[in-house]
Amino acid sequence: MIENNSLTCPFEHNENPELEAKKITEVAERTVSLLDSRYPAPEKVLRGVHPKSHGCIKACFEINEDIDSSLQIGLFTSPGKKHDAFIRFSNAAARLGPDISDEGEHGSRGMAIKVFDVGGEALINDNGSCNQDFLMINQPVFAFANTDDYLRLTQILDRNNDSPDAFFAPLRLQDPSLSEQEKQQISAYVEAENLNGEDIKRILDTLTIVKQIKASATANPLNLQYFSAAPFLFGKEQVMKFSVKPVGQVSPTELPENPSPDYLRDAVTESMKSNASIEFDFMVQLRSDAGEMGIENASSLWDEDQFPFIKVAKITIIAPQVDIESDAEKAYCEALAFTPWHSLPEHQPIGSINRLRKDVYQASAQHRHDQSDDRQEFFLIRIIKSILKPIFG
Repeated sequence: MIENNSLTCPFEHNENPELEAKKITEVAERTVSLLDSRYPAPEKVLRGVHPKSHGCIKACFEINEDIDSSLQIGLFTSPGKKHDAFIRFSNAAARLGPDISDEGEHGSRGMAIKVFDVGGEALINDNGSCNQDFLMINQPVFAFANTDDYLRLTQILDRNNDSPDAFFAPLRLQDPSLSEQEKQQISAYVEAENLNGEDIKRILDTLTIVKQIKASATANPLNLQYFSAAPFLFGKEQVMKFSVKPVGQVSPTELPENPSPDYLRDAVTESMKSNASIEFDFMVQLRSDAGEMGIENASSLWDEDQFPFIKVAKITIIAPQVDIESDAEKAYCEALAFTPWHSLPEHQPIGSINRLRKDVYQASAQHRHDQSDDRQEFFLIRIIKSILKPIFG
């Protein structure tokens, strides 16, 4: 892995880079610790985020022939140019689990696109290649606004066996059912974390977004619109958020009556048996104004009426692809590493959450790779011992 220089970004406002760097390091270290607790040896270590895959699918990423000259920047420089791509659909939950919880709650869904061989030099090369990754979720904003909030979340997950409930505890201070002892504990936490009114407001925003996610029913990952949520550069003088929207709907479009724990993977597999190609529009929202863009707050929403999405490329999934359930395809899918920093400099990730993602995604991918090698060796040794034991006693 080689890192190249990123562009100087006039849109970012990092008031204390040294302090933020320390916080990001702690999140990365705690992420590795969480992975080890989620996947004790000899279990295979999965991704730190989006560990559950609904399938990886081959696609073509084609720049629109009629793309405006003002939009011909970075990956989008050459109208009509086609790139091979790979798409991974997933759940955002940190642990593996059913696609709908026992309480009937839904989760955030992900779409990660790897566009191969985009030319130039990526900010972080992808196993020696210059690829462009686009990572998205099916909500237009992230639930967690910045590094400070994500650090507190990670600390809480690390202390409480992956339960995030304590993150929202400050919102319960006005709950009349709380005992005096509980109020004192929460107040002590608020004081220890030095939480102010703005922090509490962001926690409330997070809770609102989480509730929206839990209420968002999904029948088929191929029928969702996905969003970058966080901002990225679009050249030196503009900022973009991007989105992928299906051109049409594919079957199945309705939730099954009794959904299986893996019904979303079943839906993708069933959709890929069709002979009809599946298309998505790749779109960008652009801003260059000097006003408040919410660059450092990944929970901020850009008004689509004011900043409409513009179509710049088309994604085509050639069907059928009946081999997505093969062991070889699953292994290839699992081996892929995605990060928003697999990117051309012209599309550099910006803002607090994206700066955090750089180190955390790298730490997660490296640990997953290292532990995979170690645990394969452990597993082989265990197999050999089980074979030799009957022979030698």
